[in-house]
Amino acid sequence: MKQEYSRYALTGASGGIGIALALHYAAPGVALELAGRDEQVLSDLAQRCREKGAEVTVSTFDVRDERAFGDWIDDVTAKEDLHALILAAGVSASVRSEASQVVPETQWDLARQLDVNATSTILAANRAIGNLLRTRPERQCRIALIASVAALTGLPSSPGYSASKAALVTYGQAMRRVCRGSGISVSVVLPGYVTSPMSRRFVGRKPFEMSAEKAAQIIAVRLEKNRFRIVFPRIVAIGIFLLECLPESLQAFFLKKFEFSVVPDREAQARHRNDP
Repeated sequence: MKQEYSRYALTGASGGIGIALALHYAAPGVALELAGRDEQVLSDLAQRCREKGAEVTVSTFDVRDERAFGDWIDDVTAKEDLHALILAAGVSASVRSEASQVVPETQWDLARQLDVNATSTILAANRAIGNLLRTRPERQCRIALIASVAALTGLPSSPGYSASKAALVTYGQAMRRVCRGSGISVSVVLPGYVTSPMSRRFVGRKPFEMSAEKAAQIIAVRLEKNRFRIVFPRIVAIGIFLLECLPESLQAFFLKKFEFSVVPDREAQARHRNDP
């Protein structure tokens, strides 16, 4: 008899939240479609998930490769047992100091954040939802876009990151309305600081940082409850809401206390060496 599965497809599966979500869902009767850029991390993760009883398929590609990403989306959305598609790929950067003057992110850093965090995620979600609505609109399927609490206000330390994540919130809200009445639901996840390789590259205060395992548990529970905005920790979201109520002079005062910089990842370091 053919085994029936509940299938979860994740991008960004070689990052902190992606790894934690894969391990959270891994169990007998679960099939995982894991996509990311780091082949070794994905291979190790797949083995850990198989040890927990899950069936695992691994795909290695860059989400900026529209053809590869599109083919992967077509493949996973064609599977009738797809329960959730979680789009979690992301990169970060920050403003810089030059001669005691703050300057914006480089053009390349800004473009990469918009490409990875916003454009590729939105295009993938659009393709996935389009496939599902055309073929089996009655099928129950969760679509989750991993944004950030940085989407709730413009962080002067990382304008590109805030903007790229804010795009996901607006798009997710619109597509949730498009899908109303079908079996497809769209959620946007806005986590605060989560312990991960990306978080470790942030230099500065990280208030209320939580483990990736705890974040994965929150996401999984609230996604299953069909929440639109999955925001945590709540106290950070409340603080940002109150910040927006203050005059600009006081906003600047409080934001100064939470300035940060981002140590470039391997791709950014290589780019900056070649194009200073």
